[in-house]
Amino acid sequence: MNVKALKFSNIFLLILLILGLYFYLIKPSRLAVVVVDGKVVDFSGVEEFIVPFVNFTQLFYVAPKHKLISCGIRKSMTQLTMNIMCLLYNETQFYDDNQSLNDTWLTERKCLENDDFIYPTESLENDIETARFAFIRDPIQRFVSLYLNKCVREKSCYNCGDDMRCTVWKIYEGLKKIQDHWDGHSEIGFMEGHAAPLSWNCDFDKDLPKWQLLMMGADSNERKSSILHLANILKKQGVKQELVEKIQEDMIAGETGHSTHKSAERIEAERQVREDPFIRDLLHKIYFFDYVVFPFKRDHLDPKYQSNFWTLPK
Repeated sequence: MNVKALKFSNIFLLILLILGLYFYLIKPSRLAVVVVDGKVVDFSGVEEFIVPFVNFTQLFYVAPKHKLISCGIRKSMTQLTMNIMCLLYNETQFYDDNQSLNDTWLTERKCLENDDFIYPTESLENDIETARFAFIRDPIQRFVSLYLNKCVREKSCYNCGDDMRCTVWKIYEGLKKIQDHWDGHSEIGFMEGHAAPLSWNCDFDKDLPKWQLLMMGADSNERKSSILHLANILKKQGVKQELVEKIQEDMIAGETGHSTHKSAERIEAERQVREDPFIRDLLHKIYFFDYVVFPFKRDHLDPKYQSNFWTLPK
């Protein structure tokens, strides 16, 4: 090989090396561009944020005879959702097993053994009479509940113990890796599954307008309003009146065994969220787009995030 050919060969190899390093080390996240409700949305400029609508976790509960599908969003009344749907799926079995709407995860549920309870059929999904509902709660309140339940009480938050700074950083790191490399099939991590943004659930990226969203926060009036909303959904889907009333009464009267929304521990956790700038910064980066996608109040966010400095295109 002559000197000129060798020179061009070396230049070509150098270019390949530079391109390889770029795509391996510094290329923008491949999820900087996301398809939302059929539209391509460019998230350039907010790359440090966790983007919405990564189709990450699907937890459905189905009552086929009532043409009803619910979405189980972890740390957003999932336990209550499953109990209600088990009751609607097979009322006789539910009462024969002496179950109630306030049962905890420790209760064995026969409904979970049936595929048509956890996998909506294509015909049900395409039926215009099918109703969908999901309980949603303020994202930062949801994080606090997750932290108290999994970190303070169960000590199952990575290796962080009850260190909230450690926990929120690990969650941020985990979700960032998922959004950059999610292939739709990888195993879902325990904490990431519980902490994932609301919009990452139940195919919300495809059909969010079809879902009726029930706000379930710490405010009792908000909870009562959502309970009434659910009752109206159930009536419309042909659930008998006495069963609807039973569900309403049990929801108002009961609190699940690991509910944390009134505890002294929650007050301390909320203080950390309000006062620690490191925690606040990461929580805004993790959950900001949940406040864009869903109709939550933003008055407890930092001033920048209360404005519409970034919105989803119409």
